[in-house]
Amino acid sequence: MNVSRPEAEIEYSRGQAASTADPDGPPEGSRAARQRRYGSHRTGVLVIGVLGALVLVAAEFTPLLHVHTNAHMQVVRTVYTGAHDSYALVPVALLAAALAFSAWTSGSRLALLAIGLLGLLALGIALLGDLPDAHSSGLVGSTTTGLQGASSSAGIGLYLETLGAVVLIITAVGGMLLEPMPIARRRPSSSRTRSAS
Repeated sequence: MNVSRPEAEIEYSRGQAASTADPDGPPEGSRAARQRRYGSHRTGVLVIGVLGALVLVAAEFTPLLHVHTNAHMQVVRTVYTGAHDSYALVPVALLAAALAFSAWTSGSRLALLAIGLLGLLALGIALLGDLPDAHSSGLVGSTTTGLQGASSSAGIGLYLETLGAVVLIITAVGGMLLEPMPIARRRPSSSRTRSAS
């Protein structure tokens, strides 16, 4: 006559549950939390990257500088950003938005690096190409109507293109600082056979 020991069965079931856990990997709860946090960070990269691209496009259709006379401070000419830089920021913005989408879907660090380089390019266009003309001075008019001193002042377009470039750089740096999601280890399947007594 066999008498079964309940405590032995309880110990055996506990051993089974313990053996299914991966001793080398993180707990399932913390891993799920890290996955959610990583997914939200990647979504943030997409949103901020597309926002920076939209700011660059908007800058092309806003005034870059205003030319006004020194005597009466009367605006005699307004130059738009797109006309000044031949709409060079539009392809930069479109490429940055596409790379932000790629970084969101695949988590590619090369895409983030390219976004940063595009941000630096846009910043160079703003600071090296547009800023000097936005703070220049000279003569306006003609010999028939008369020449008079004039100077230029920066318009909102200069600030928008600078802001868009900085946002792209922040997107790249912030995305590169994210910790990559660990790859889940596959546990080898093991078959347990019980011997009948």
